[in-house]
Amino acid sequence: MGSLDELFEAVDERLDCPSPSDGFFGEDHYFMVGGGAQLVGRLCGETMVMAWSDDPSMIHGARELLSSSVAPVPVVGTAEWFVADMTEAREGGTGVPKHQAASKDLGRIAADLGAVGSNRVIP
Repeated sequence: MGSLDELFEAVDERLDCPSPSDGFFGEDHYFMVGGGAQLVGRLCGETMVMAWSDDPSMIHGARELLSSSVAPVPVVGTAEWFVADMTEAREGGTGVPKHQAASKDLGRIAADLGAVGSNRVIP
């Protein structure tokens, strides 16, 4: 992966992210990582989030934030990117998500894109 756009395209091909035609206008997701730095991520539906950076410390910082969630957050990725399923962490919020990816198969993402994964965050 060479950019967040490339990562999103690869994830969308595998998980079928909802689109504006489905009524989902997913805005970018921002992770505030060490020293006030901001990592831009992207949503695939309301519960799947991904991020890419050529700076592994930014990815590490975002993954540490995910690991602080009370509920387990399954994550797959490399030093430059990750995809996380926030479904369980989001369940404490209000309402059922209206827009979700057709699939949440992080195992397929890992296999197809050469990532490693876990049922919890690996910083």
